[in-house]
Amino acid sequence: MTNDIKLIAIDLDQTLLDHDLKIPERNREVLAEAARQGVTIAIATGRTHDSAERFAVELGIDAPVISYNGAMIRKPGADEPMRHVRLDPDIAAEIVETVVHEMIDFIYFLDDDLYTARFDHWARRYLRRTGDLVQIAGDLRKLAGNSPTKILMMGTPQATIERYEQFRAQYGERIYCTISLPEYMEVLNPQATKATALLWLAEHLGIPIEHTMALGDSLNDLEMVCTAGVGVFMPIADTELQEQADFIPTSAREGVAEAVEQLVLGREPVPEGGGQ
Repeated sequence: MTNDIKLIAIDLDQTLLDHDLKIPERNREVLAEAARQGVTIAIATGRTHDSAERFAVELGIDAPVISYNGAMIRKPGADEPMRHVRLDPDIAAEIVETVVHEMIDFIYFLDDDLYTARFDHWARRYLRRTGDLVQIAGDLRKLAGNSPTKILMMGTPQATIERYEQFRAQYGERIYCTISLPEYMEVLNPQATKATALLWLAEHLGIPIEHTMALGDSLNDLEMVCTAGVGVFMPIADTELQEQADFIPTSAREGVAEAVEQLVLGREPVPEGGGQ
């Protein structure tokens, strides 16, 4: 293997998964080969643990799941997480008050349960993509006093960018604010990032961070990609993000396989759709 990579952290949507939200067979086969050679494969996603766990199981490897944008690390089938970082209850209550007042559609993530005020088209789109279940809770201000894992706001790409700038300016370092998809802006504990989760997992496994690889496509992957020993952005990522990568695959659908073949297994990639 080149670069002596021992741990690979991979985003799901638009990275490991194709447009049909499935793992392309070539991605699966190449990751299985890397796992056979002793590489730990970890999913790193903004999704809930339950939504991401099925892909770890589908890969057929004992992969820790970094979920909620880094707020949780949990093995498939485990009752308790290895790591779980939540929002401060006072800050969470303040944010909920703000988004309710501004009539922003949002989902509140608490102890693996999802709550929303109403089941509108934004909630339906989110649930259709992730397969999660959600509870319709009306006024979510009644959840004040809890420490949610994250709060996700939904809206148009332009509204998402505006909210991102607004919340960063308003809350500063009291929160971690990021965009996971063009229509999703997320608020978490400052220590709940994919980068901090990767650092924690690498230390837990006794793997130097320079022997890790991270692959992603969005702003919420940036810190993780820059923190890893080898950082990979998919070719669909914004130009500003690609400029931070060590490697950019040519294939959007099979970019994970392409990167792992070249940078971990040390061989020339197979043309897209060509199999192993």
